[in-house]
Amino acid sequence: MIAKKRIIWLIAGIAIISLILLVIPGIVDYFNYQSAVEAAGSMPWQDGGKITMVGSHVLVGGPCVLDTPASSPTTCAISCPLVTGALGTACAGYIEIDIIGQLGTTFIAAPIGFVYKGGGAYPVEGMQFIAGGATNISPWVIGIPGASASRIQKLVDSFKVIIAGFNGK
Repeated sequence: MIAKKRIIWLIAGIAIISLILLVIPGIVDYFNYQSAVEAAGSMPWQDGGKITMVGSHVLVGGPCVLDTPASSPTTCAISCPLVTGALGTACAGYIEIDIIGQLGTTFIAAPIGFVYKGGGAYPVEGMQFIAGGATNISPWVIGIPGASASRIQKLVDSFKVIIAGFNGK
């Protein structure tokens, strides 16, 4: 009888520990994204919304590439026209992220190797974002919530609704 209780408690303990280990990365990503949101709120330029296209207009995703043939100007006018218009020949060091945000339809010029906060390792078409910096050409922080951070946000929102219901508000 005691052995059965120990087995049941052991299985329950393993299940709880497994659940915690699955949730912890989402919680870390959630707080990472929240720190990006708070940081962007204090910057001169800030925007948030939805990513419509990432990277090259000719290729599928990726950094801006210098145009060929050699007789053409050494810019990225075909792959990243908006970044080229803003940065000229320095465009090859950037990724163009086309967005629809609070400020309308525009773009963000993210340097290659930029570290995105919030669990989204790389911007993908259709993802939400928040960004802040000096301008859209020189962002200091770009937050892209990953799937796990989005799930934690849904849980937080659910708890807020439940608590508001208990408070009668």
